[in-house]
Amino acid sequence: MSKNYYHILGVSSTASAAEIKAAYKRLALKFHPDKNPNNLQAEERFKQVNEAYQVLSDPRRRASFDLQQEYQQRQRQAEAYTNPRYHHTRPPAGFKERYYRQRPVKHTHFSRRDIQITVTVVLLAVLLVVAVALGWRQIASGRAMDRAREAEREQNWHQAHEAYSTALEHRPGLEEARVGRATLRLRHLQDFGGAIDDYTQALQGNEEPPAAWYAARGKGYLRTRQYPQALEDLNRAIFLDNKQAEAYLDRGIVHLQSEDDFEAAQADISHYLRHSKSVAATATAEALLYRAFAYLRMKNLEKAWQDTEQALRQDDRNPKGYYLQAKIKQLQGEHEYGCALLTKAADLGFVLAREEVQDICR
Repeated sequence: MSKNYYHILGVSSTASAAEIKAAYKRLALKFHPDKNPNNLQAEERFKQVNEAYQVLSDPRRRASFDLQQEYQQRQRQAEAYTNPRYHHTRPPAGFKERYYRQRPVKHTHFSRRDIQITVTVVLLAVLLVVAVALGWRQIASGRAMDRAREAEREQNWHQAHEAYSTALEHRPGLEEARVGRATLRLRHLQDFGGAIDDYTQALQGNEEPPAAWYAARGKGYLRTRQYPQALEDLNRAIFLDNKQAEAYLDRGIVHLQSEDDFEAAQADISHYLRHSKSVAATATAEALLYRAFAYLRMKNLEKAWQDTEQALRQDDRNPKGYYLQAKIKQLQGEHEYGCALLTKAADLGFVLAREEVQDICR
């Protein structure tokens, strides 16, 4: 019998050229003489693999081999038909020679013990499946949390967000993952709506949530301009913990942006400035400018100017400081000085100042 090169390479007769090549490389590496020293059987197999690949990698030789295989298959079938072993010695029996008998139907009855055993086995199987699922969720969520913490240490915020989301897919009630993702969305990814959703779920799932969660959700509401909700959350955070200095700042900004109480805004921002000694200079400068705006709306121009001066000493590249100073000088009747300050704010990239320079100062 001739060799079947497809069987030697372990592929089907319809295999593509890429599949044949991959099979050849795998077998050639496996039976190579360098890997099988003094192994005659491996050497013989290596030769067979090479021979098979030489034939099947050549389209013309492969087509010829396929024709030869088909011819041999037909020849074997023809030889089988001529074998007397397969010949009938007589025609099949007629209808009258056949006898049919109705087979009795066996009725299966379950006893009470059989039912108890079946129910017990089913319950055990269900409990086993549930236990395995819970165990896998615990392991998978733990690994995801480890990846999230590592990504946060490396300040890879998107990767950390993805890891927290994976942990929540396995364990939706995992509080640490929920709050961690909410913090990333609020502080680094600017996804304020997503942060609000996460903090809301965390607050609903905790009987005594910390004040910081209300403060964080309030900041999210502030960023999305939902001022009544922001004010409610920030009031709750300060009620639970009056040391939440940033909550005072955010509440002051809510009063400023909703324009409902400039005196309350000034009081809250002043409280923040008194209790935020460790805050970066740029953050303090921003708070000073918010308070300066509150003073400006309260017509206390002297204190507004003092706050802008102090803010610009900390960050002299802040265009909002020069813009507020321009507004103060305009209210004091110093038009040219105000335009000079507007021009400086515009040069630092403040779009509103650039528009006002074109409308007012020219």
